[in-house]
Amino acid sequence: MSAQPAQRGARTYLRILSYLLPYKGRFALVLLCNAFFVVFNTISIWMVAPFLTTLFTPERTETVAEAAPAMPDVGFLNLNAWLKQHYARWIAQPDPADALQIICAVIFATFLLKNLFQFTEAYLISYVEQRVIKDLRDQLFRSLVAKPLRFFDRFVTGNLISRITNDINELNVAVNRSFTKVIRDPIVILTFLLILVSISWRLTLFAGLVFPVSALAIHTIGRSLKRKSLRAQARIADVTSRLQETLSGVRVVQAFSQEEFEAERFSHTTWRHFHAILRQVRMRRLSSPLSETLGVGILIAVLWYGGQQVLDEARLSPEDFVRFLTVLFAILQPIKSLADLNNNIQIAVASGQRVFEVLDDPEEVPVKPNAIEKRVVEEAIEYESVGFRYNADGAWVLDDLSFRVARREKVALVGGSGAGKTTIVNLLPRFYDPERGSIRIDGIDIRDLDLQSLRRMIGIVSQDVVLFNDTIAHNIAYGCQDTPRERIVEAARLANALEFIAALPDGFDTHVGERGLRLSGGERQRLSIARAVLHNPPILIFDEATSALDSESERLVQDAIERLLEERTVFMIAHRLSSILNADRILVIEDGRLIDAGPHAELLERSPRYRHYYELQFQTPGGDA
Repeated sequence: MSAQPAQRGARTYLRILSYLLPYKGRFALVLLCNAFFVVFNTISIWMVAPFLTTLFTPERTETVAEAAPAMPDVGFLNLNAWLKQHYARWIAQPDPADALQIICAVIFATFLLKNLFQFTEAYLISYVEQRVIKDLRDQLFRSLVAKPLRFFDRFVTGNLISRITNDINELNVAVNRSFTKVIRDPIVILTFLLILVSISWRLTLFAGLVFPVSALAIHTIGRSLKRKSLRAQARIADVTSRLQETLSGVRVVQAFSQEEFEAERFSHTTWRHFHAILRQVRMRRLSSPLSETLGVGILIAVLWYGGQQVLDEARLSPEDFVRFLTVLFAILQPIKSLADLNNNIQIAVASGQRVFEVLDDPEEVPVKPNAIEKRVVEEAIEYESVGFRYNADGAWVLDDLSFRVARREKVALVGGSGAGKTTIVNLLPRFYDPERGSIRIDGIDIRDLDLQSLRRMIGIVSQDVVLFNDTIAHNIAYGCQDTPRERIVEAARLANALEFIAALPDGFDTHVGERGLRLSGGERQRLSIARAVLHNPPILIFDEATSALDSESERLVQDAIERLLEERTVFMIAHRLSSILNADRILVIEDGRLIDAGPHAELLERSPRYRHYYELQFQTPGGDA
């Protein structure tokens, strides 16, 4: 059972790494810089022993310099002997003072070059890392905005925001800490290990006996850290969801004096996040001191065993023992770094799984290959035996619904709350697809149409107007960004919006604020109508477009709507029957079924349900007269 999560984690991390492929040129430069770094880092550490020998046993330096011409060539695999040979030929001098001067120059040069290549590598790989994160975030956002509404019924908005912000940020940190390590550290460890073996394979084997214990501890911590990271990411998603929900409904919170209640709820959510983060940090912080303690244990054992070889068995020279200890100290840092690498990979995998869960979600609007492009309604729109429900095991919202709307016909939908009116119009632009039956435009099933061309045919004006935190001009021209200003002004005029726009300090360049909250409801609605006018769609949907407006605003909006209705096929939903009395036909919907249809006058005569709605509004005190 444990193998499956490990395999899934490995696939997730490999998938993250696959985003490197577009930047393989820069990555090749990273590998080149990494190779030079390893070379100069190895030389700089190896030179510590000759430096100490020159200072404390100068006669040894003289002997090496004198013996250099007679030294036989050795292979590169015996790395320690190979370095000794080249040291003797190029650096060692009979005069210790001269040797010391050359050694200091070599050490300085190697450190300078090592750090130069380290900086270049770090810069290049940071570029690649940040581009990978940008690409992943862009892909996630592109995937989100293309999801059907059914997807957003399953996910809380705050949770999705958390994935595109917090999870990507966590992934960024984890990837940033791991890319360099996963490239460089294994090569450094392999090189240092080659030196250690060439110095003394017995001492290297002895030092390696304790490593399995360290590896087991690191693996256990990594698995625990992944679980705790997943919990922490879920908790920050809860915090984001709570914050988004409360701030979007802050007027209701204040109206019902629930500030303290919401503060307590938020505090409870952040408390759970605090505990999840604390457990994650505790496990992450444990990894480093544990690795260091195990490393010190290895060194103590090596000091004892290596010292025995130097003092008793004479199998190891003091210079090589110093060199062995120097390299062993140096190898512990990349090994410790690899321990952190495992932890960072586990965090990256945890965050990556949450990101890829959204990317891989099969919920999408199916589009057929070679879909048909369509721009106008030539004959009619037909709903044929349409059945729909929001959940597979839920109640049917629409049941065997059939009707036909002729080209340029104005049709109104009337019914009680929950009757299915909004669902009917949401099926037309394929925000949802019917589970049974079909919807056709000029005899073509809308599922056979190109999705973008279908939606370009439809303009929607609803009660909940969505405006972006941008200028009035950009909001009107949303989707038509290259539209000349004169067309935007004309659309505003037809929507009865020109007067209030002209009164604003910056006119069409006025920023409307988040969700357009700097404007009144009527002003926002007229901008929505101006947007529809500019798009000039052949099909219009009005969903409770005036239900939340005062009488003056409703009059201005209704007048704008009347201009917009001309020469278009129109679906209207309204609780106020006064706004739909002039519709060509009124469809009476009840429990997802069409129970009657006809002009207003005919329905008053023959439809008890429609007459009931009419009497509630026009013949009762307080009704719309």
